[in-house]
Amino acid sequence: MTSYRQSFISRLIRWRFLVVVNVVIIVFLGLTFGREFFRSREIQSEINKLQSQADTLAARNIALSELQTAIQTESFIEREARLKLGMKKPGEEVVVIQEGGEGDKGRVGEEENDPLNLVLDDQSELTRIANSTKWWYYFFDKKTFDSISKYEN
Repeated sequence: MTSYRQSFISRLIRWRFLVVVNVVIIVFLGLTFGREFFRSREIQSEINKLQSQADTLAARNIALSELQTAIQTESFIEREARLKLGMKKPGEEVVVIQEGGEGDKGRVGEEENDPLNLVLDDQSELTRIANSTKWWYYFFDKKTFDSISKYEN
């Protein structure tokens, strides 16, 4: 009977030792796999971020290529030369149409009549405002537009 007890106890100790070793191995593997899982998620999120940046840069590159192609066309170069440099083709005549005469549009006598500071110099000549600016004021700043139209009439 004592030999049975010793063999039972020795078997039980061996099994407990084996169970403890297995638990330690499982915990170690679980920690290792968990760490790799979180690292993999970080890497994947960085890959997604870099991919979105790459897509944005690719779209910008395509837009710049289209702009470069448009700028290199002869019609664009000709239009820019006419508008910005005041050039003309040989044989063309340039006609400049001015509205009214020198005395038509206003002399402003006092600064209090000029809330928009449209006075050019000491001689108090009223500046011309471009139509595009007038339209801007018409849609977005009605009060300024009314002031401008009051001085131009």
